[in-house]
Amino acid sequence: MRRALLLMPLAAACWAGAAYGTWKLNVAQSTFGGDTQPKSLTVRIEPHSKGEVFTFDRIEADGRVTSSSILLYLDGAERDFRDKECSGTQSSRRIDSNTIEILRNCGADAWTKLVRRTAPKDQLVLEISEQRHGGRRYDRRLVFEKR
Repeated sequence: MRRALLLMPLAAACWAGAAYGTWKLNVAQSTFGGDTQPKSLTVRIEPHSKGEVFTFDRIEADGRVTSSSILLYLDGAERDFRDKECSGTQSSRRIDSNTIEILRNCGADAWTKLVRRTAPKDQLVLEISEQRHGGRRYDRRLVFEKR
């Protein structure tokens, strides 16, 4: 029993490691409801002593480049969050060995929910549900392949 308890953190780290690395968007398998299709979108997932770092590198159709990184603590606690589209809180948690959930509450009935799943065949699926101010809701399903 004691040995099993000691091995649990190691097993969780191994499961999480399947998502680590660089992932490139597969446009043909993705849907972009409420968003423009980027020219390129790459996701990097890296281990961090307090969780993991989730980085988006995006090239828009007009050539503009954006990059953003967030630290996911994976403990479910709400923390202050701010970017150009949201000022509020963010929480993240591991649902199971293949799934991470990120919730952003942006105030005044606006929120974003991201669910990241690793899938067979070196795929990463990012399901994004977003409700913007005024009640408009958008759903996207982005499929990435490991590079």
